[in-house]
Amino acid sequence: MKRATGRELMDDPAESMAELEENLRDIERANRWLGGIAPVRSAILSLGAGSVLDVGCGSADVPAAVLSSARKNGTSLHVTCLDSSPQMLAVARKRANGETGMHFVEGDGMALPFPDRSFDVVTCNLALHHFDPAPAIRLLSEMRRVAFMTPIINDLRRAFLSYAGAVVLSRLFTRNRFTRHDAPLSSRRAYTPKEACDLARAAGWRNPKAFRKPFYRMLILDA
Repeated sequence: MKRATGRELMDDPAESMAELEENLRDIERANRWLGGIAPVRSAILSLGAGSVLDVGCGSADVPAAVLSSARKNGTSLHVTCLDSSPQMLAVARKRANGETGMHFVEGDGMALPFPDRSFDVVTCNLALHHFDPAPAIRLLSEMRRVAFMTPIINDLRRAFLSYAGAVVLSRLFTRNRFTRHDAPLSSRRAYTPKEACDLARAAGWRNPKAFRKPFYRMLILDA
């Protein structure tokens, strides 16, 4: 299946914050039940990271889950959540409810406002597919620059069954206009593991490795 290039509704400012929040709740449910949290959490905890930057954080559900697990394991972890959208950050701050282990920054993933190697791990969850190849390479290059240990990409894998599943689930389990439009398109905009690794190599990653995860997700690290 050829990669699609259309824009998703969430790529642009939302007219209704309530509609955006509902869309983000749908994404949170998908992350919780369809492999969006567990692979990232496992990778970060196994690395023993003390600091994480999450690029394109959305509602920050993934970093929040990782932070919670780290605390349960007695691990000290500080998370910085970055997004270019003030609306997304407003939702993330609201969801965080004063959590002191998370810091929020408005910024561009293709020009990260941080020094080289300033975070142990830099993650990007369900956001890579929003970037066409040239800007994706800039994003991946910036993630590599800022990460001391490794960048971590967690995203969809493009496949026909992934697309079919997104169509069915978005019709059965939500009435949200954003989700119904964006979920099938996201699966068509996603990269294959090989394509993502090729982009990472072009961005200067030393040895990118892709791991196929359940429910058509993939995890990519610089091994």
